[in-house]
Formats: sequence, C-alpha cells, structure tokens
Amino acid sequence: MRTIGVRHAGATTIDGEDAVYEIGSLTKPFTARLLRLLVEDGVVGYDDPVLGPPVSGRPFTLRELAEHRSGLPRLPRRLERWNRKDPYAQFTADRMPEVIAATAPKRAPGGKVVYSNYGYGLLGHVLAEAAGTTYTELVRTRITAPLGMTRTGLDTPGLVQGHTFSGRPTPPWDLAALAGAGGLRSTASDMLRFLAAEGEQPSLAWFKAPGKRLMHMHDGGTGGFRSFALIKGDSAVIALNNQARRVNGAAFKALRTAEASTPALPA
Repeated sequence: MRTIGVRHAGATTIDGEDAVYEIGSLTKPFTARLLRLLVEDGVVGYDDPVLGPPVSGRPFTLRELAEHRSGLPRLPRRLERWNRKDPYAQFTADRMPEVIAATAPKRAPGGKVVYSNYGYGLLGHVLAEAAGTTYTELVRTRITAPLGMTRTGLDTPGLVQGHTFSGRPTPPWDLAALAGAGGLRSTASDMLRFLAAEGEQPSLAWFKAPGKRLMHMHDGGTGGFRSFALIKGDSAVIALNNQARRVNGAAFKALRTAEASTPALPA
C-alpha cells in the first residue's frame, strides 16, 4: 500500500488511504525542529556541549549533532546482538549512560557531514532531558498539538502492517531512547501540515536536492516501511509505503505532475 500527499498552489490532495505509517528517519526533522524551538525559548543553546567520550580535546555540540557533524558513528555500539526485526529496542533509557560511554566518536567534531542515526537519537534524548520531559511529550506539546497533527506520535494507533522488501509481513520497530532518530508514526495529511510549517524555515535536518537550491528533501525507512518528503517553496510532497521499497521517485513525479497541472501562485 502506498499513500502520496501533495500540497501545491494552496490545495492539498491525498492519493491512497490516509493511514498511519512508520516514517523512520523523517523523524529527524521533528527532532531538529525541537532543537530550534528549545533554543528560541532559551532552554538550550546550539553550541551547548554534549558529554560523551572525548575526541580531539573537545565534545561535540547540539548543532553538530543536528548537522551530522558530531563525528559519531552511524549506529551506537550495541549492548547485545542485533535483532534485525527490532534492532533499536535494546537502547532503553536506563541503558543510555552505558551506550553514551561505549560509543565514541570516530572523528573530530565539526568536520564533514557523516550521517548518524545514533547522533539524532542522542539529540532527541538530550533535548528531552534538558526540557525535563520525555521525547514523546516534547513532540506532542511543541509540534503535533500546535500544528493540529492528531495522528502523529511514537505509539499512534492504527499502524498498517509493514512488509520487508520482498513483501513479507514484519513487526514494527521500537526505537526506545533513540526515538529521535526514527521512532515516529504519522499520516500523509499530518505530514503535510508539518511540511508546511517546516517550509517557512527548514530545520537543520533537511538535505538540499542535488542541483535544486530551493528544494529540500529527506527520506526514512524501518524494517517494513519507507518514506520520502520534499519541500519546494510553498509546495510539499510526502510519500509513504508499507513495504521496504523506496518511494523517492514517486514523490518527485507527484511534484512534477502538480506543477504541470496547477502552476504555483506567485509569491
């Protein structure tokens, strides 16, 4: 099953069932937005250091976590054997001190961008601690409730069945204390609300589409789902799939179709 939502020229369309999907790493823009909101409120600062195994004489910062410049590896050091059907469940809140101590940066902070799921999971964990709450509650109070996103969260009911690349049913993932890296569930309609808000000022999590300066993108994936989002000015596309097969191409096609059929309104 696949759902594609498009927001263009003031109109919104949903192609497919507006169901609940795991959005995987599309959670990262939520975590980066939380960072910006907490900085604006004076709760944290972009250059606040994050304690952990030191490298090159200084710790990495919250900004470096959000920009994938912390030097941390893509994945945390595992505490036990990986369970491919639920690989992050072992990283519970009570074990985070052990994870932080065991997962040293691979390079000095502030260098080139090296994508890190662990870095974003740690960012979400640190922000929740700084705000004195949980990541779940922080997302709810600072993002989903203000934007009217009623079907987005870590445990949103009604999740459709996910499938592997080959089409076999697979269980949902539990990102535990690293939920900020990819633990959210959402719908196409909710995601279009979020993308509209992000389009006004894209957070640090977004990547610029190659050769397209005004287009930002991010994808996501779990064991049984794939997602992809585009923001281009006032337009946005979200593509969701309950099978571990990429939907990037479908999202770009949906945007081209919308632009061809309904030209964007002048700024």
